[in-house]
Amino acid sequence: MDLLKIVAIAIIAVISIVLLRPTKPEMALIVGIGASIIIVLSVTDELFEVVYSFYTIAETTQINENIFTNVLKIIGIGYVAEFGNGICVDSGCKGIGEKIVFAGKIAIMILALPIIKSIVSVIVEILP
Repeated sequence: MDLLKIVAIAIIAVISIVLLRPTKPEMALIVGIGASIIIVLSVTDELFEVVYSFYTIAETTQINENIFTNVLKIIGIGYVAEFGNGICVDSGCKGIGEKIVFAGKIAIMILALPIIKSIVSVIVEILP
């Protein structure tokens, strides 16, 4: 990942959007979404390294791999929901973006339930 390239893409996209918005708002929206996708795709290699590191930690510590899988899914849901919300807000649809964030929070709660149950069962075993 080269942060300077990402910042350059973002700045070029913002300038283009500012120039296009008054005359061609639909093109400004497309430029914004396109730049967002390019930026996300440019960090995918690092993302795979993080995921691989999590699985290595799971192997080393002998912790149930399902817990790490759920944690990674939770992180992913958070990022995807925030990304979708940002696109909606940029498009002038803040209400829809808020619904995406709400749906992401519900999905995170559902994925967190097994982890919470595991933690509670460990606590119950420890208590006399």
